[in-house]
Order: sequence, then C-alpha cells, then structure tokens
Amino acid sequence: MEILSSYTDGIQTLCLVGNFDTTDVETFHAHVEEAIDGQRFRVLVDAEQMRFINSTALGSLIRAQKRLQQYGGDLAITKLLSFAAGVFKTLGLDRKIRCFDESDQALDYLRSVGADGVGVEGDQEVGFTFTDDAQLSVAGEEPRMGTMKKIGEFGVQFQWENLDALDVDTMFKAGAGIRLRFRLPLYHESHIFKVDAQVIDSTLTGGTKVTVQTKFAVLSDVERRAIQQFVRDLRFLRGELTE
Repeated sequence: MEILSSYTDGIQTLCLVGNFDTTDVETFHAHVEEAIDGQRFRVLVDAEQMRFINSTALGSLIRAQKRLQQYGGDLAITKLLSFAAGVFKTLGLDRKIRCFDESDQALDYLRSVGADGVGVEGDQEVGFTFTDDAQLSVAGEEPRMGTMKKIGEFGVQFQWENLDALDVDTMFKAGAGIRLRFRLPLYHESHIFKVDAQVIDSTLTGGTKVTVQTKFAVLSDVERRAIQQFVRDLRFLRGELTE
C-alpha cells in the first residue's frame, strides 16, 4: 500500500492507496509518529482509494487514535468504500472512530478537536477589565485578577472569586467586551499578552467562584502563533508523560 501524506491548516492527511495489510502497519504508524513528533495531533485518513483492510490494520487505526488522543488530538476517516464501511459497521468501529462521507465534514470535525484549549495547572493569573458601559457600571474600571484554567488557540478560560458579591450575570454577559492580561512563562518569562476578547459564557460554582470562557477578538499574528505553539508544546509534553 502507498501512503500519501500532506499537511494543511493544522491537520495531517494520510491517503491510503491499495490494500491495507499487516505488512503496511509499521509504515502507517511511522507516519502517525512523524505527525506527533511534528506536534500535529489531528490526523485525517482518506480511505477513498483503500480497496481492502485486514484485522491487524484495523487494530492499527485504533492504536493510532489512542496515541493521538494522548496529545489532545484525534483521528478521523473519510470516504470508506463499501467493503471497509461494512467491516467498520459490523465491528462497531464507526462508533469508536469518527467516519465521514466527505472530506470537508471530517476536516470540520478535526478543526473542532481541542478547540476548548488545554488545562493549565497552578496559579497562573489572568488580569481583566471591561470595555462596555454595562459591565463598567457594575465592576468599575479597576483591574481584577482571576486564575487561568485553560488556554487554546481561540481563547482563555479563567476562574474568578466574586468576594464583593457583584452582579456576575451582567459582568460576564455573553458577548461582553473584556480586556485580558496574562503571561505564559513556558513561552517567555516576562512577555505580557494584552488581548481584547469577548465573553462566551460563564458559570457560577461554589457560591462565589465564576468560571468564564472568553474568545480572542483582536490578537496580533505573532501572539497568535505564540499561543498556538504554547498549546501544542503543552499537549506534546503531557502526551509524552502519559506514555
């Protein structure tokens, strides 16, 4: 079997051409490991030209998926021919691995994988102020400090303790403008990210603690790439530690 590999927009695509047999498993896994080494944790298997797959090769797909999931990624399959589609359905593999009729559907799914970010341990602080009048009328202009819980390519999740019993429903109303300040010490020990964002949602827990999900609104290309690299590095390191 021939494996044609390409990388676009954060997703590694492996096109399988021919019969996927036992003798091809090692080569397939080498491609997956190469993707992981390159911090590419989302893999699309294009099976449009895969004419046959045996039981050992089926097992290799499951193992590859588990490897990618260690790093917060996933594996999806598109365009299974009738024989392979029947095998997947009979064995229930289509409930384990996401299978799609069209590549665009699979790509949309893989782009969503890990979109909620990666968890951040410790007491990494996030400073925040508001930019809209409705929120300023409740919280004022004074900067407040929360604790970062997650960071992803598209936003930050933080937790803030509402010790002053302020109106959090108004403060963190979906769509409200919020300005964030935070550091990523594993990226750079002193650089401060100053990011305009929007509140996506918030959840009150434990009476006074509010968990807030934000989405970046304005971010320079340099800082966006830095955050993307930080997230990939953190997923890679954690994946290595779970082996």
